[in-house]
Amino acid sequence: MTATRNPGSALYAPESAPLADTSAPYDLPPPAVHGCWYPSADPGGRHVAFICDRAGVPQLWTGPVDGPEVRRLDGDPHPVTEVSWSPDGRWIAYTTAPGGGELTRVLCVRPDGTDRHLLAGGESGTSARLGCWQHDGSAIAVTVTESAPPGHEDRYHAEAPGPP
Repeated sequence: MTATRNPGSALYAPESAPLADTSAPYDLPPPAVHGCWYPSADPGGRHVAFICDRAGVPQLWTGPVDGPEVRRLDGDPHPVTEVSWSPDGRWIAYTTAPGGGELTRVLCVRPDGTDRHLLAGGESGTSARLGCWQHDGSAIAVTVTESAPPGHEDRYHAEAPGPP
């Protein structure tokens, strides 16, 4: 590699450094890799709800903070995007994106996986997002937006007047 050593120059490049060979045969299957994110702890801090894609799509899971026993709470094929455990520990609210699209809906489920139900965003053309829980866990704020019909401008959008 040839480059000038003057950092202020347009041709400056760092010194090349050899790296270890990481090539592998293409006929080997990839290692089983998954990610987990968006943790939300229960009020006692002993359990956590989180999003994990270990089954191939981001789904809602829960488990103890100090152990490997995890449990999937929602096995729907719709990706989970947000999670929020209620302050009283009775509910876990979460957002899903049906079909992986941009429209979302908010659901709730008990920490044991029972009583799953839709809170908002189930209507065609609507999208719902999680807000904050009331301090006692009795309610959660949800923002619901409605998409403009195709070919129609948003009723809140106004064109700026042109020059006189």
